[in-house]
Amino acid sequence: MCESDNESENNSSAHISVFEQRAYIKIETIRGKTVPEIHAALNEVCGTDTVDRSTVQRWHQRFRDGRISIDNNPRSGRPSTVTQDNTNAAIVATLLDEDRRITVREIENETGISKSSVHRILTEILQKRKIAARWVPHFLSPEQKDTRKDICRELLSQYENKKETFFDRIIAIDETWIRDFEPELKSQSNI
Repeated sequence: MCESDNESENNSSAHISVFEQRAYIKIETIRGKTVPEIHAALNEVCGTDTVDRSTVQRWHQRFRDGRISIDNNPRSGRPSTVTQDNTNAAIVATLLDEDRRITVREIENETGISKSSVHRILTEILQKRKIAARWVPHFLSPEQKDTRKDICRELLSQYENKKETFFDRIIAIDETWIRDFEPELKSQSNI
C-alpha cells in the first residue's frame, strides 16, 4: 500500500494507485519538474510502491509531447476479465471454501468461467495448488517460516554435535507446509 506518513496517521486506508501517480507525473511535468525530482517526490510518499523511474521517464516524455490522458492506450484483442474482475476470483474462492475437493472442471461447470481461467485464478490470484485432492495455499505464513528456521537451527546444532551419525538418522522427503491441513490418502478424500 502506498501511503504517506500523514495519510497513514489520519486514514489508514489511503492508497495511491498507478493512475494517481500518473496524474502527479502529469501535473509536475506541466510545472516543469524533472524526472528525478518527480520520482523522488513519489518515492517519498509511496516508498516501495512507487512506479519505476523508467515509467516516470516514459510518462514524463509523453506529457511533454502533448499527451493529455493518463489512461492506458486501447489494446487490440479480447480484454482480460480475470485480473480486471475480482468477482470471478471471489466466486472461485467461495466454492473452494465450501468444498476443498472441488475440481477445476466442476468450478467451470458451476460458474461458466473457462477451465483455463479457473486454473489461473486458483494458481495465480488465490495462490493455491492441488495436493492429493485438495487445493491448499502455496506460500508459507510468517509463523511457518519461523518454525522452519527453528527446525533448521536445531538440525544444525545436532549436526555440529554428532557429525558422524547425524545423517544416518535423516529421512529426506518432499514436504509441503500447509496451515490447517491433515494429509490423507487420495482415496480418503473422495468420501
